[in-house]
Amino acid sequence: MMMQIKRIICSFVTDNRSSTMKTCHLILACILLIGVPLQASAQQEVSKDSIPPTREEKNRNVMLNAKNDREPRQISIGLPAQFAADIFEDGLPVAELYWPIMPSTTWRNSLSLSSNKLMSLGESALLFGKMENIVSSENRHGGDKFLGLGRYSFNHFGKHQVDFNVSGPIAKGWGYTVGSYQSFDPGSNKLDVMSLQDRMEIYKAGINKRWNNNKGEVSLLYQYSANTTFADASGPFYFNGEDGSVEPFEDFNLGRDQYLPHYRAFHYLSLEDNKEYDVNIEKANRDHAHQLTLNFKYKWDNGTTLTVGSKLKDAQQRTATYNIAGIFEVTEADGYTYEDGTPYVGYVQNRHTRRPYGIERSWMTSAELTGKAGNKDQHSWRVGLNEWFSYQSMSYPTGLQPHEVKENPRILLVNGQQMTNFNSGADYYLGHENRLAVYFSDDWTINDRLWLSAGFRIDWQKLHGKGAFSTDVDGNVFDPSNIRRPGFTVATGKLYPFKGNWLNPSFTFNGRYRIAGGLGVLGEVVFVQQRPNMQDYAGCDLPNESPVISNIFKGGIYFNNSWLELTSQVFHIQQTNYKSRTQFTNPNDQSETVTIAVLYDVATVGWTTDAVITPFKGFTFHGLLTLQNPLYKNFNFQPVFKDGPGQQYNFTDKNVTAISKFILELDPSYQIEKWRFWLSFRYQSKQYINKTNTLFFKGRWETFGGIDYTLNDHLSFSLNLVNILNQKGASGNIGAADLATDVAKYQHHHLMSGGYIRPFTMELGASIKF
Repeated sequence: MMMQIKRIICSFVTDNRSSTMKTCHLILACILLIGVPLQASAQQEVSKDSIPPTREEKNRNVMLNAKNDREPRQISIGLPAQFAADIFEDGLPVAELYWPIMPSTTWRNSLSLSSNKLMSLGESALLFGKMENIVSSENRHGGDKFLGLGRYSFNHFGKHQVDFNVSGPIAKGWGYTVGSYQSFDPGSNKLDVMSLQDRMEIYKAGINKRWNNNKGEVSLLYQYSANTTFADASGPFYFNGEDGSVEPFEDFNLGRDQYLPHYRAFHYLSLEDNKEYDVNIEKANRDHAHQLTLNFKYKWDNGTTLTVGSKLKDAQQRTATYNIAGIFEVTEADGYTYEDGTPYVGYVQNRHTRRPYGIERSWMTSAELTGKAGNKDQHSWRVGLNEWFSYQSMSYPTGLQPHEVKENPRILLVNGQQMTNFNSGADYYLGHENRLAVYFSDDWTINDRLWLSAGFRIDWQKLHGKGAFSTDVDGNVFDPSNIRRPGFTVATGKLYPFKGNWLNPSFTFNGRYRIAGGLGVLGEVVFVQQRPNMQDYAGCDLPNESPVISNIFKGGIYFNNSWLELTSQVFHIQQTNYKSRTQFTNPNDQSETVTIAVLYDVATVGWTTDAVITPFKGFTFHGLLTLQNPLYKNFNFQPVFKDGPGQQYNFTDKNVTAISKFILELDPSYQIEKWRFWLSFRYQSKQYINKTNTLFFKGRWETFGGIDYTLNDHLSFSLNLVNILNQKGASGNIGAADLATDVAKYQHHHLMSGGYIRPFTMELGASIKF
């Protein structure tokens, strides 16, 4: 494994010769300064433990998200990121699946929450059956004294956020909590079509009862949330494939200029009744949810504790979005015109239009019993039960709509039509899923040197529903009417049943041995098995139901003393049977694309070092260094185009796209009397755009900083900065280059469109406690 680590380091040096000398010197100086890079806390205080944590990842600043401030960032673990971060609230998933109701549409990091933590990979595997870092939060309860919390913040783009929570006693043993979170965000690139790109409303009200000297508590919390999100973080730019850099297109300012026409309505073809509709865009982007959560907790005299949580949720998603597709050049003969009939010649931006309407009705219950056993309480054990039921439905009409490539673009018509390719990428399914799981873990302190921990979960997953399928898992077409051609609807197709019934095991094992003083060795093994979920049955292809196996093996050393906390480990992480429906472009005809269901594995070998330094009072320096080499495995396929079957492609041992090999996080923090100053710098090395690894975006910094001032026990102020270096962080893909052997035309000034990170943002806030 050490030879593989050496190759990763050599590969990183080779891959980044084109980076600026300033960046290289800064990284090298940071490494030489402390021997190992350090990871720091920014908006949260640094936490130091005498032993490395096993259930919680600390000091990762998960709420510092460079893409948006609506949800936690996803921590890179060497595997492709999923669509959205998973979140727990009061011991239950905010959403059992990130689709159709995304967690960020019903959850925000508000004052109504008493705590936020980040689960370790092993803890997530045990409690959720997934290999990822999950944010775990808890709601406030009413205590014996009144507590009022309030916060108001605004940024220089015009965003306003109001957040408050009050809690306190009602009568002996009885308490209440009431809170509200309101966000009004017009975005950094004002859109004509929407006055606010994000409008979030959350209202919470709850009561709780404590008895028997606070040994027992029961609480009931109601939450209503409504979210309108219509953001367009996209724009055109020139891509230089030679060094991975980007340049502005006609002075277009990414993050500030509008790249969306002033659409007056959203047009789509209904999947259910085969009729075309126009809907108001603001009304079409409205999610809302009702939730009722009952929690029970009782602690006996011997420390044994029973915790039970149960949540009813009724949520609906209504969304209308315009996602960027490709850019191409047209002539007058191609039939593109403005709305007044004037012929258009030039570059065209296509947009995939999407009108998903989804429903989630769920009842999720979890129970956990914890306690201690053995001589001197050497064993800390727990046993848990999950019973999670959800009904889901999704109707997902799609289309294709063009416009100019420029700031404030105008709408274009194709042969007199504003919308084409109705429902050629449509999704449709409905059904229910039930997960019944039990888990057990034991932390065993054998002596003052040796500690072991093991956990096991068995998850019984059953699902049943209907979908509009045309093709079986072997690619054989059994119902041509369900092929996603332009004009497809469920009304003209046919629904077929699907079902699943599986047992999915997960297990974790941790060990730690103290050699002498604060020096020791540690290791961890995590194994997770998953099967398809409801969303995997959304397309026309029946999914491969083979188990998805995720596992990680890591081990290393730790060292702690009065001013240093250090952990350094090597790791190997793997996941099998990634399923995706991917578009590929015919190398012989750039105008033709086909969608293929592909199946592949991903494996990553890496080294990570995490450290905390507190050299003097008030100052803390945190750092994290990760070197990794994520590779595709067992990735073979043969596309079929109009001109016949293409060649056999093999992407095995190619680097996974959109994942960096080198990640560095550096965060100093200094507190003196009533002032606190903090910075958070994250560097990600280059990321490949295409699967042949011939094109890439060069590395970038994500930078944050702030000043906090506490006037007194009741009032404090903050100044927060986002993207201090004002980097664009452009990202995207060039689908036509995935199979191309000659990428010369992408080397200089290739016009494309993509996303970007948040531009430089200054935010002021005031908090009150009463």
